[in-house]
Amino acid sequence: MTSPSSSSASASAEVVAHIEGLVLTYGRTAVLDGIDLDVRAGEVLGLMGPNGGGKSTLLLTLAGLIRPTAGSVRVQGTPAHRLALDATGKVGLITTTPGLYPLLTGRENLAFFGALYGLSAAEVEARTAGFVDRLGLRPHLDKPASTGSSGMQQKLSIARALLMDPPLLLLDEPTANLDPVSADVIYQTARAHADAGKAVVWVTHDLHAAEAICDRVALVRQRVLHVASFTDVRQPPAAGPLLAAWRRILGDTL
Repeated sequence: MTSPSSSSASASAEVVAHIEGLVLTYGRTAVLDGIDLDVRAGEVLGLMGPNGGGKSTLLLTLAGLIRPTAGSVRVQGTPAHRLALDATGKVGLITTTPGLYPLLTGRENLAFFGALYGLSAAEVEARTAGFVDRLGLRPHLDKPASTGSSGMQQKLSIARALLMDPPLLLLDEPTANLDPVSADVIYQTARAHADAGKAVVWVTHDLHAAEAICDRVALVRQRVLHVASFTDVRQPPAAGPLLAAWRRILGDTL
């Protein structure tokens, strides 16, 4: 469980991603409308809000896959879209689907994605050895990805995203529809990545998971309406403090 002291400590940590005045429109519709947000080294930042509020779009913008209509998104000082074009590996992304080649084995998937960054098969093996075991993937590496459970595929997707040890890891509801054990492995992996000095952004609707692993939670509906740290969401005497904060800021949006 993250303590209030770790939240305050992260306030002085390196800013890994800086979002300023971010606006994204499709036609006349503003999907994101004036986002200002920093993501710091050593923290898991949760993004929460109603469906259609722009959370996943914000994540894809951080990944450099969508360019802003206005404003800027920078990762370690470089525009996010430039990092994506240059295939630097500085940002790891997990979307709501695993993003694997189903007919390739787990090992072949990792080798393929590693080759995109100029890694040999041997380098991929060396880089993934530790977290492949931690994620429990070793018995599945030589089976087609399509034969694995949704939990196994999502864990393989996590391994793919961690190949380059990215300073910024982006997770879009990676535990949705997973059993509690598989979900816990992913929680622990995300938390360990942050504890190693990296930054993690986690889109989730799971209030309990957010309270368990996040240092801060941003409530988003087209813009950042509130950023809650453990020092303000864990105020007694209300039960379910993050739920209370959700209702106070966003209303009954579910």
